Amino acid sequence: MPTEATPILEVIHLKKHYPIGRGILGALRSIPDQAVKAIDDVSFNLKRGEILGLVGESGSGKSTTALSVLGLVPPSAGSVQFDGEAVAEGIKSKKRLALRRKMQMIFQDPYETLNPRQTIYQIVVEPLEVHNITRNKAEKKQRVIDVLSQAGLKPPENYLQRYPDELSGGQRQRVAIAAALILQPQLLVADEPVSMLDVSIRAEILNLLRQLRDEHQISILYITHDLATAGFFTDRIAVMYLGRIVEIGPTAEILQRPQHPYTKALISVIPVPNPRLRRERVLLQGEIPNPINIPSGCRFNPRCPIAIDDCRKIDPQLIPEAGTHQTACIRVK
Repeated sequence: MPTEATPILEVIHLKKHYPIGRGILGALRSIPDQAVKAIDDVSFNLKRGEILGLVGESGSGKSTTALSVLGLVPPSAGSVQFDGEAVAEGIKSKKRLALRRKMQMIFQDPYETLNPRQTIYQIVVEPLEVHNITRNKAEKKQRVIDVLSQAGLKPPENYLQRYPDELSGGQRQRVAIAAALILQPQLLVADEPVSMLDVSIRAEILNLLRQLRDEHQISILYITHDLATAGFFTDRIAVMYLGRIVEIGPTAEILQRPQHPYTKALISVIPVPNPRLRRERVLLQGEIPNPINIPSGCRFNPRCPIAIDDCRKIDPQLIPEAGTHQTACIRVK
């Protein structure tokens, strides 16, 4: 049985490869089958009430990991355990529905995720109707009012009959948060939830999510390319590169003592208000490699400023026994 000390989410050697058809010419030339290695052996856990940031460039596999965690994308290998139960596409529909109540997602673009033809009340009440967990209309309405208030839309009664195009970007994202919260989930997967918002609104939304975490002990998996917001918002950070986690640890340690060259490069470009505290910028050459043809050895070596010959031969792994701050780099002593 799960206990308070048991992680609510465990991702174990997760892989997601998308096969690519060879075509007629490929078959004639005996070209071997290929695959896009979106996730290539990822392991991590998430504690109850913890906020974990999954950070990396576009194409690193963050969003695919998020979808796999929710069971929306079937893994090629490995497993996801939520609250002691396996999350898999093939589980029975009743069990899957029960899991979906406990796991909700907040998407990146509030302009795309809200149905423009539905009122705010219709959008937020829909999960209750899908799961059929309220007794009557009065209870439904009260749940919607309560959750809109929790999401910072006050007075909530003023929003019930409005449509998304009558709201600002920040208000729309609050509606999306309310729709995710109405089922009282234990896990929120937030995929770039503030990247489409004005800078002045981002801190408000992140503070709201952190307040909800504190009040309800919700665990949050925060997907972002922005290490600055991750540093402000998260308890731990996992840095992803080309389908792998290359460094993971407490947020303060990652920001103050980064070990992996990729993490150091990401941190070096974070804006710092005090010019005396600015770091020397590490500008990486080139783009993230094609996930079909992963470089041999360390997958970061073609862009790494400190790569040596061994980096092209040895594929470094995270060492589970290395403590809370782990990295995958043979140059780290």
